[in-house]
Amino acid sequence: MMRFLDRVLEKLGLRESNGFFEGSSASPSMSSVTPGSVFRRRLECFLKDPDTYTAVMCMTAFVVGPGFHVSGKEEAVKIVDEFNQRVRMDQLLFKAISEMLWAGNSFWLRVRESGRIVGLRNIPLPSITAIHRDDSEIRALEIQTITGASAKIDFKDVVHFYFIKHGNDVLGSPINRPLMEWRTIYDPDRNLSYQIPSYYDIKWSMEWAMWKVLMKYPPRHIYQFPRIGGEAQKEYAEKIKLMLPGEDIVTNQEVKVIDVRMDPRARFDAYVEYLDNKVTLGLMNSILRLFTKPGFTEASAKEANRLLGNLVTAIQRSVKRIVEREIYDPLLESLGVDPAEADVRFNWGIPEKPKITLEDIQRFYSTPPHVEPALTRSEVRKLLKNLGFPITEEAPESAKIIESAESVVIRLRESEAYDLRSAKDLVIDRDRGIHLTLIEGADWLKVAAITFDKKKWPKWNSRNAQKWFEENFETIKSILGDAKNA
Repeated sequence: MMRFLDRVLEKLGLRESNGFFEGSSASPSMSSVTPGSVFRRRLECFLKDPDTYTAVMCMTAFVVGPGFHVSGKEEAVKIVDEFNQRVRMDQLLFKAISEMLWAGNSFWLRVRESGRIVGLRNIPLPSITAIHRDDSEIRALEIQTITGASAKIDFKDVVHFYFIKHGNDVLGSPINRPLMEWRTIYDPDRNLSYQIPSYYDIKWSMEWAMWKVLMKYPPRHIYQFPRIGGEAQKEYAEKIKLMLPGEDIVTNQEVKVIDVRMDPRARFDAYVEYLDNKVTLGLMNSILRLFTKPGFTEASAKEANRLLGNLVTAIQRSVKRIVEREIYDPLLESLGVDPAEADVRFNWGIPEKPKITLEDIQRFYSTPPHVEPALTRSEVRKLLKNLGFPITEEAPESAKIIESAESVVIRLRESEAYDLRSAKDLVIDRDRGIHLTLIEGADWLKVAAITFDKKKWPKWNSRNAQKWFEENFETIKSILGDAKNA
């Protein structure tokens, strides 16, 4: 079982951990960070605080929502598009960016087969037990697998999503970091330092206090039965405890009901508003105000969207660089493609296709005789079909192209298939040297070959001859009255 696990870990790029790098010891400049509790704390703040969850999910949707497309050399783009589809890049980016916002970091392992990158696998942040670093960068990660074993990942094969690093940190900072940090304040009068809880701790403590107030200050009642005592009084007391809100007492005894109200001595509205403002600023998401505060005008809503849009654009640029340098470039290199030559770029947004009308098709196809149309006949048919016209698929002509130094010949029928004595030549363009070889029947004419004379027009080659054939052959058949049988 352990050998099998070793093979699985090896395939994923992992190794059992016996320290830092296998076969070597860490240099004096190396150090290790144990981020497990930090990432668990950040996950707790994300999942359990409604403001944080809403802010992160909204901002992630703003970043990923426009979609993306890839540009560059055609063959390289085809490779990258196939990879994007295989790894479900849109879902991957949503998870990576949301982790980057609430945890500051998102780690993805490049999965290889025979040296080629074939996928990406998320490294769960709470599973990271140690991060080994040098003075400037991360060198390796240690994780705890689901089996309880410890595994090590060389950071050279890890994609690291982060938005911003502070100071000498090798880990990124989440957007809500100021809300999670405890602060120290110095009291010069007593020469003492005090720890102030984080904004999250203060907020949650305030919510707990509000809950206790709600439980303490609802109206309460005292029931007095002057003429009842002993067991009868206890019996009434038990029945009163079981009363539901809105129920009344029916009795023939004298009873007095005293309404007891305990109002708090101080109001905390200003404190709550102050804390709420700090949380909104700490989450860097002014959109939250649109959900919670009445009275927003259209102008102020647009300004809030504009401010958030600047932050979204900055995040998109950061993610773009990471995807290009840490995913696409290594992917192409592993397949033997030079990234610099491929020039693959990750672009946010979906390019809009132009709206094509019948007037556009006519303008690009109906040109003067001396001007070559921008659209071929087959392209026009395809566009018309996309517009909803009932265009049937054309059966491809079985043409054989033969090019020599003097001519290009498109042969539609082998000479053995007809009597050469029935063949006739028909010149249709003397200036460009185009003539047809026709075979004649009792009531029909068929095209056996089309010849393009290079002596008349030296620009003829197999490519432009094929293009001329595709654009004009249907017209020729129609003129010959052989549209069905040719």
